[in-house]
Amino acid sequence: MYSNNYTLESFDALWRGGRIVREANAPEMWDALAGDWIAEFGNDGSGKPDMHKRVNYTAGYLRSRGLLGANYTVADIGCGPGLFVTEFAKTANRSVGFDYSKRFLEYGREYSAARGISNTEFRFCDFMSLDVDASGLTGAFDLVFTSITPVVNSLESLQKLIKMSRAYCYNASFVHTSDSLAEQISRDVFGEEYKPRRDGKVFYSLLNLVWLLGYYPETAYYDDIRDEAVAPTIENAAEFADECKHGGDEGTAKVLRWFERHGEVTRHSEYKYGSVLWDIRDKR
Repeated sequence: MYSNNYTLESFDALWRGGRIVREANAPEMWDALAGDWIAEFGNDGSGKPDMHKRVNYTAGYLRSRGLLGANYTVADIGCGPGLFVTEFAKTANRSVGFDYSKRFLEYGREYSAARGISNTEFRFCDFMSLDVDASGLTGAFDLVFTSITPVVNSLESLQKLIKMSRAYCYNASFVHTSDSLAEQISRDVFGEEYKPRRDGKVFYSLLNLVWLLGYYPETAYYDDIRDEAVAPTIENAAEFADECKHGGDEGTAKVLRWFERHGEVTRHSEYKYGSVLWDIRDKR
């Protein structure tokens, strides 16, 4: 698919190249991003219904594999607003979220408490610099869970996940995406063919790394298909300029002028997520 050089080093390099890594990796930046997410979720957490659907699907899949039972302690690395942490805690013994944003962690605590769930914990953590042994987290969890997080982006980070687990690891990432509006804007505004940033390299790299490390990865897929109206706002203009790889004031201004000519438009998007689940005790 992407490489004929089947080594840990080659798939590690592919993964690092395929993952969007923000250079300004500071808590202040993530707190700012968290503010946008929290505004979309709303104070009661009812926003982003498609996200809730994926959370429920994922929890259902893990429960079907017997992984969120009363004897399970679960970690979510890069937990964001804590939706997975809270859902997992409904049947698990304990669910712990780790994140680099204090605003996300605060929201996660409030979200769990509002639902009467007390067996959750939210910890501030810079996973990229985390020393698993020194932090006392070696083998601390029955399931180490990750989903669409930029801090898990290499063989080194993968090995940290494995070290934290005493049973299972799980990762979800994008396999394929398409966006009719991004395609149109890329063509009309920038005269370019739209090339999605989420092209499956992360999933492909991780799957092969897990296999080459000697484990037996299990895969599953989830489709998120949406049709929605997009208003001509500067926030939407900035989002699509960035998606078309022309982020910044100039690109945003061009997209905003396009929106002003077209008004509210319809967007059809398709996101296919792929998950990799493996038992660290089952190794060749």
